[in-house]
Amino acid sequence: MPKSKIWTWSDTMNDLHLSSDGRSSVQSHLDELSKRLTAVIMLVIILTGIWSLSIDEILHYLLGKLDPCEYSCVNIFSPDEWAGTRWLSAAIIGLLTAMPFAIQQAYSFAKPGLLPSERRALIIWMMMMWILAFSSLIFTMTEFLPWLYSYGHSFNNDTGLIGRYDAAEMLRISISIAWAMVLVLAAMSVVTIAGMSKLLWSGNAGWWRLRIHGIMLMLLWLVIPVNLPGLLFTLTLMASGVVELIGWKSFRAPMPIGHGMCELLDGEGGVHRVLYVDCRCCGTSPKISPLKGMGLVEYHAVCRDPEQQDNLLDVVKRFNANKVVFSGCNIESMPIDYIDSLRFLGCTTNTLNLAKISVARTDNSEIDLNLAMACQTNPWSEGSAIERCAALVDGSDITTILYGEIIPFGLNLQTNEAWITDPSDSLIQKMAELGISMKYCSN
Repeated sequence: MPKSKIWTWSDTMNDLHLSSDGRSSVQSHLDELSKRLTAVIMLVIILTGIWSLSIDEILHYLLGKLDPCEYSCVNIFSPDEWAGTRWLSAAIIGLLTAMPFAIQQAYSFAKPGLLPSERRALIIWMMMMWILAFSSLIFTMTEFLPWLYSYGHSFNNDTGLIGRYDAAEMLRISISIAWAMVLVLAAMSVVTIAGMSKLLWSGNAGWWRLRIHGIMLMLLWLVIPVNLPGLLFTLTLMASGVVELIGWKSFRAPMPIGHGMCELLDGEGGVHRVLYVDCRCCGTSPKISPLKGMGLVEYHAVCRDPEQQDNLLDVVKRFNANKVVFSGCNIESMPIDYIDSLRFLGCTTNTLNLAKISVARTDNSEIDLNLAMACQTNPWSEGSAIERCAALVDGSDITTILYGEIIPFGLNLQTNEAWITDPSDSLIQKMAELGISMKYCSN
């Protein structure tokens, strides 16, 4: 039994071409990435140098907040480690203050290769992450960690031990915990935004899990000191657990449904999602109603406008449409890469040619337009298509139906005539049984 192909986000990243794709070589992309990354690094270095001028005052304030003792018990046992910690702290503050520029550079680099919904999700996530990172660092360093150190210090007092703490070690642990919280917030926000944008569902949850957990844990392990295995183990479990808890619903969400699309079954039980693209073709294509179960999207000129074409690709990918029916667009006139991208997403295409049919009439009748829609098969059966066509013709003034593989040039339909493109033998026979004269036309 044939089954419909379920395409995931990861499948579409290998050969999906957008209107903004410049067909640039891999080397040119690497060169652009290198330039943007260099600019970000240079800015971070400059800001680190600027912040180093006042880092002592900042660290003095933080150590005052972190000191758990009534009378100071924080000391510097290793001057070289303290010097390294000073520069690390200045670098972190420099990185935070450079983030708006880094966000702009990252978005500019990624934008040409992203679909509209992915662009929105990316910019929302990056801006949210900068705000969350800044806020979480302040909260962690000024509220959470002082409480945590005070709580740990109370155990020393209960055992009669006199606490003496290394300032550099305290700051390294504090930075590790703060960094872990930032990473967890980043992963949580990715899951939340992807779920709300309908980019994440059960069918591609494995792809998202691999990348979210993989990147988060890799960055976590790079920062946490190797001489603190207990902290590493604890933070790893907590980070992964929190992400899974937040993404519980999104990771198990059903296939997203949008634009009125329903899952349709063919005669063999295969699942189909059909999308009707009502393109007005700059005003040349009339508007008709789609069949029941079809999704509907409307455009002014998707056949000509690259942005509208990208939007349609976005809809097809997000909602897993496997068939697109254009209203009046001439598929042959669309870019080959664009049609290939639709096929790469597992989506077949056809057109009703409403723009050509509408200019062939001498009156305002829509019988030909509705017949073009009624003739649709796959996933609908041929029998249901015949019934729809018979219902339209029965009771109308149509006495003659012209048909052929393509619409002849200069076709001029009279009030008692209608046109059907490439009807089946069964449909021709049914129309004849209804007393309709069937005439074949060639171009």
